[in-house]
Amino acid sequence: MTRMNIFTTDHPLTLQPSWFDTKEHPLLSFVCHVSVMALLFTPLILVGLYFYAICDIGAEANPFPDPWLDLALGTALSFVIGLACASLVALTYRLLARAWSRNMLTKSPEPGC
Repeated sequence: MTRMNIFTTDHPLTLQPSWFDTKEHPLLSFVCHVSVMALLFTPLILVGLYFYAICDIGAEANPFPDPWLDLALGTALSFVIGLACASLVALTYRLLARAWSRNMLTKSPEPGC
């Protein structure tokens, strides 16, 4: 059994790196960020697909004959579209962050500051 000082903040469970840590796990971090963003984008895309589908319906009595199947297929399609969008957003963010950090490292400090 390990003895621990109760007044420190170093807990054994918090010392392990997170999967979202880009320096320790770069590929796993990218996959986690894309998955979380895709889950956030899915309801927004689903609502957009719903409004796109009902604007072309017209005067049909029942536009969705099997609503649960249509909801499941719409959710799956929304998640796939969300994965594509999230991967582009995450890749763009990482490239911009890398370029910005390199720019800040090469920038020389001004004299007198």
